[in-house]
Amino acid sequence: MPKPHILTYIDAGASDWTACLMRTIGQQLQSGAYEMRAVMASDIRHDPTLFDDAVMFVMPGGADLPYCAKLNGAPNARIRRFVENGGVYLGICAGAYYACRELAFHAGTRGAICGPRELSFVDAVAVGSLPELTGGRLYDGTPRTTAAVELRTTERLAAAPMSVYTHYHGGCRFDFDDAPGADTEVLAVYADIEGAPPAIVSSRVGQGRAILTGVHLEVSEQECEEALRGHSDMDKHMHVCQRLAETGDARLEVFRQVLAHGGLALG
Repeated sequence: MPKPHILTYIDAGASDWTACLMRTIGQQLQSGAYEMRAVMASDIRHDPTLFDDAVMFVMPGGADLPYCAKLNGAPNARIRRFVENGGVYLGICAGAYYACRELAFHAGTRGAICGPRELSFVDAVAVGSLPELTGGRLYDGTPRTTAAVELRTTERLAAAPMSVYTHYHGGCRFDFDDAPGADTEVLAVYADIEGAPPAIVSSRVGQGRAILTGVHLEVSEQECEEALRGHSDMDKHMHVCQRLAETGDARLEVFRQVLAHGGLALG
């Protein structure tokens, strides 16, 4: 009997953090229980059996517009059917923007990217970047706009809420018209922003679920340091790695709780 598959998108737009994301997810799973598979847009468009054994589709951080260019239309319709039929969508950063009803993204070098999105798993506007987390700087793709931000989980994720530092680089908050609907839960909030807006949300979609996170729980202090290595101003940003190290184990535990919320069996 084939193992259940966890599919991770690696096509145009996916960031350099995608390998880290796949590795970190794989390390948390029950040994031998799942098969991790990297997929391209052409797989989603043309492989009729792609979702047959899938339990989760992971859309990583990166850039939303290339996702739209590759997946709008029939591929997005397949992803939506997979979730409606009981699958789980996990969207990280750009993957979270991509799965909201609408996004409003502002960056220092790329201008504004705004408008509706096809998947529309969560009835919210994904708003970013969040300069209040990065010393007033809008996202510019460089280490200057990374941060270690305080995330506070809610009782919707685990009975005992936790506060941890996690990696932030251009992600979103989730703005609801009034309050989250009955099918949507806030799993964690940004403790560093006035009003503590949602940072991680989960929504029922048909028989399945979409989990969206504006932060990179998968990034450890070691991976943060490796990403900074070679940058001329590396020393100016090492405090981000040092802050991540303060709650490294707890941060990973929160990520495990997110995966468990998505129905995965953990090791």
